[in-house]
This record gives sequence, structure tokens and C-alpha cells, in this order.
Amino acid sequence: MKKLIVFGLLLFCAAFVYAQQAMVLDDAIIDSVDFFSSSLKSGSTVAITNFEAEKKELSEFIIQELSVAFANTGKVRVVERSRLEMLQSELNFNMSGSVSDETAQGIGRMIGAQILFSGSISEYRDMYRMRIQAIVVETAEVIGTRTINIKYDPTLTGLLGKINPADAWKYQWLYAGFNVGYSVQLNRDAMLKTGYEYYLDIPLAFSIYAMIHPFDLFGIALDFGGDGFAGPNISILPTLTIRPSSFEIDLFLGVGINVFDGTIAFLGGGRAGHKAGPGVLYAEIRPIGWIHEGIIPFHINLTLGYQIGFINRKK
Repeated sequence: MKKLIVFGLLLFCAAFVYAQQAMVLDDAIIDSVDFFSSSLKSGSTVAITNFEAEKKELSEFIIQELSVAFANTGKVRVVERSRLEMLQSELNFNMSGSVSDETAQGIGRMIGAQILFSGSISEYRDMYRMRIQAIVVETAEVIGTRTINIKYDPTLTGLLGKINPADAWKYQWLYAGFNVGYSVQLNRDAMLKTGYEYYLDIPLAFSIYAMIHPFDLFGIALDFGGDGFAGPNISILPTLTIRPSSFEIDLFLGVGINVFDGTIAFLGGGRAGHKAGPGVLYAEIRPIGWIHEGIIPFHINLTLGYQIGFINRKK
């Protein structure tokens, strides 16, 4: 038993250390420059020739930020990017793609650089991995390599045009949910006068719904739900959705048709919950009322439920 406990603690610590090693992109760039700067001779001329990435915008951003960070050390001279861009068509190389060592050396000689930096960034498990290396122009010797795990942050996801996987549940085309709970009948006498005494008359409340969500803050739900007092309704519910952090708040208001007698029901309310697994675990309050023979029966459904999203959409 003790061995199992120790093994579990080791796994936890390993996972914690692994998570701690990942950096946001801006910090990783600064870390890389600090790593290489300590071994560069003062006054050296350096250039970032290329950075391979799945998006040109990401490549250009890293090249620019590396150039600025090296220049800010005050220890080395950085070749202006405009000089490199002038050589792209002449030497047929792509700054956002891979470049052979021979081409890199040729570039270095033409621009008068002693040290060349190149690198790549690609998806790795649930994060990205950035690799940067430095080579000496004259000898093609690799004098250093830095590899860093990059975690998702607004800068990285913006440049990639992607959604952080941890936030993907917030950006779906379709949501489906169900809930069950208790129904509170507020004016039973009014309900009996309308003839609703033939229903089950038990305090069960439920709902099953599908919601189309084309926008971050707005969706429309088709809902099948009701209770043991008045029976189920088929309803259309425009919904306002707010998702700060890992919480979700939905406010809805709409109309429905009672399945048993065709009366029009008016319902609204809200649900609030927290991300749990791939979806959201929530509590809901739903007042329901309708007009029947000049009387307004009214009750409130209090339920617990779960909602999950399908089909990713862009942020």
C-alpha cells in the first residue's frame, strides 16, 4: 500500500513539474534570448534567418520578437529584417519555412552575420514546442539549441487563429442538455378550475433541449420540458449566454405549446453552472405560466442538469 502511495505521489509531482515547464510564447522568446546571450561574444552580428511555423503570422511574430529581444540586450548587433527580405526572392528561401544549412550560410555571408539563428514551432500533445538553434556562419557549427514547451495563451491562439482546447467548450455550434428536478405549484386552485386535475399531479420537473449557438452570446433552443402538474411543452427559447472563465450563465425567455391541450405557455428563467468534464453541470430555475379560460396557472421548476456542446466553431 505504501508503495502505491509513493508511486502516486511521484506521478503527481512529475505531472506538476511537466506543467510548470511550459511557458507562454512571450516568456519563451525572452528565455531563449537570455540562454543564447550568455555565450555570444560582445559585438557579434546575429541574424534570424527563418522560423518554421504552420502560420506565416506566427513565424513573422517570433522572428520580429527575437530580433527586438536580441537588440535590447545591447551585447550584439542584429541584422535588419528588411535586408533578409531583399534576399528571399534572389536565393529562393522562405523565412516562414525550413532553410538548408548551406543556404543559411550563404545568407549569413551576404549580410555579414557571424551567428545565425533559426527555429521551428509545432503542435506537441496539448501544447506547442519551440526549438531554436544557433550556428556559426564560417564553420556551420551548432553552438547551442534551446527547446521550450509553449502553452496556449491569447497571443499564441490569436496568431494561430485557433481556440485554446481548454476553452473549446465555449465555442460550439450546437449544445444539448437535460435536467430533472422539482416543480413548485404556486396556485393549485387556479389549476384545478381549469381542468388540470386529470394530470399526474406529481412534483416532477424535466427538460430536454437542443440549442443552436452561432454567436458567443446568443443561441436559440428547441425545448421539450414541463412537469407532472401541467404536462410537457414544446418551446422556442432565445437564450443569452455568458461564459466568464469556467462558469456559464444562461438567461432565456420564450413561448411554448402544451402537448396535451395545445394551450400557449409563457416561460423564462436561467441556469448557472460550472464546467465539468466536456460539458457544464448546472442548476436551473424556470417559471412557467399560461392563460386558460381567463385564469393564469403558474408554477416554478427547480432542476439540476448537464449540457454538452458539439461541432467546433471559430472564436
